Amino acid sequence: MDALSKIISTFSKSEASEFSAFINRIKQKNKRKDLELFTLLYKNSDLGSEAIIKRLYPDNNKVAYHALRKKLLKHLSDFIYFKQLHHDDTAETQVSAYVALARYFKEYDMILLSWRYLKKAEQLAVYNEQYAMANQITRLQLDMPLLELKQDMDAILTVKKKYLELAIEDDKVDTAYKIIKQHLQKAKTNIGGASLQQLIETILETYELTHTVSKRPSVIYRLMSIARSEAKSVKDYYRFEPLLIQFYNSMQIESDANERDKVYVAHLQYMLAHTLFRNKKFSQALEYAQRLREQIRIISKTEQARFLPRLTQLYCAIRFFTGHINEAIRMVDATFMQKLRLKPEEVLNLKLNKAIYHFYNEDYKVALSELLSIEHSNKWCAKIAGIEWVLKKDLLDVFIQFELHKLDIASNKIRALLRQREVFEQSPQLQRVKIFLHLVNQIVDDPSIASTKQFDDQVEKAFNWIPIEQEDLHASVFYAWMKAKIVKDDAYSVLLNLISIEDKIL
Repeated sequence: MDALSKIISTFSKSEASEFSAFINRIKQKNKRKDLELFTLLYKNSDLGSEAIIKRLYPDNNKVAYHALRKKLLKHLSDFIYFKQLHHDDTAETQVSAYVALARYFKEYDMILLSWRYLKKAEQLAVYNEQYAMANQITRLQLDMPLLELKQDMDAILTVKKKYLELAIEDDKVDTAYKIIKQHLQKAKTNIGGASLQQLIETILETYELTHTVSKRPSVIYRLMSIARSEAKSVKDYYRFEPLLIQFYNSMQIESDANERDKVYVAHLQYMLAHTLFRNKKFSQALEYAQRLREQIRIISKTEQARFLPRLTQLYCAIRFFTGHINEAIRMVDATFMQKLRLKPEEVLNLKLNKAIYHFYNEDYKVALSELLSIEHSNKWCAKIAGIEWVLKKDLLDVFIQFELHKLDIASNKIRALLRQREVFEQSPQLQRVKIFLHLVNQIVDDPSIASTKQFDDQVEKAFNWIPIEQEDLHASVFYAWMKAKIVKDDAYSVLLNLISIEDKIL
């Protein structure tokens, strides 16, 4: 399949129809060979060149055929560009649109209107920290009749110099970011908190960004986001925490900070609260959650709406893991939670969390109804929230069926999970899940086995145990159920005892 056929093969039926209309946008023709070629390739992607030439050109005109291919490729390029432009609502696109309007108005001597749109473009570019674009816009401003517009050239030159410096700085930041990302991808597994910190500091020093970073919350957020992604992928928030705290504390926030900086500070506060929460430092997590609550009061309503669902769910989770299960349930079941503007992933997380809370409160039928309210396939859920989320949901379903004494259903669900061999081969973390499932299967087959010393010893030997401070919090939620069966205690008490590290640290 050549490049042209590959491009066409990506089109859906609706896109193929759109393209047919697009290709006739300038001049409608009854017969178009370029459209005929498109239709042939769309319906028969494996059709060879010789066969196509015979259909289109009975005289075997290969020169005309290759010219037609170039013409069709040009139409396809234009169609894809305009389609992407139509769906691209980023700030960069909006800035470009303002600049295009300004140029258009200038061409027709509408100078004042042109100037207004250049200023709009500049303000939007600066707001979104797109300083390279802002610098280009000031170049266009200098090309305007400034005397007629009563504008000060020196003032424009001053901000242009500032934008250029920031644009160069942004280029360095972007390069540093990509180098760090490449190092992490090359490492494949977590290179350790200290090593990661050293890597970031070395690269920042190389590109003369050490002092710059502290003044730019957006840069800190971007760096911490990539480090957090690495920590999240290997479930190692423990080593990520000191790095995040160091960079957060180094941040210098001006009293007159702009809206974007305030939003980035909020992002970092949420990141800190969530990291501390995952590391079972619930008191500190609550402290940063409260800081975040104060921070979102000084940002726009739109940004508040984005933070509120995550902040609320985090607060509920903190209450659940600190012994306040009834309060956590009241909050997640509250009417106002249903009114929050949630993304699909947030909806899934909310439903799973509600099911977990009710399960640990021994409201097994309510927990099951929460899982059943997820009206999507596992494939869809995996695409939105990840395969691990699906495994958590299915494993919780097994626990619920067991507690409802539906052992046959629980057993069938475990077998269905274990048949997904390719899933468990994706990472070492998922290999642990597979081992855990085999242990759960033994309990489902014979509930009395859980309290035997033989089974307890088997569990102890099954995993390479790490200190509980470093153990993944979500893993503890599921292990606590098994531990409760071993020690013959209620699951919630076992969970709280298992994860309560703060008193031990003190």
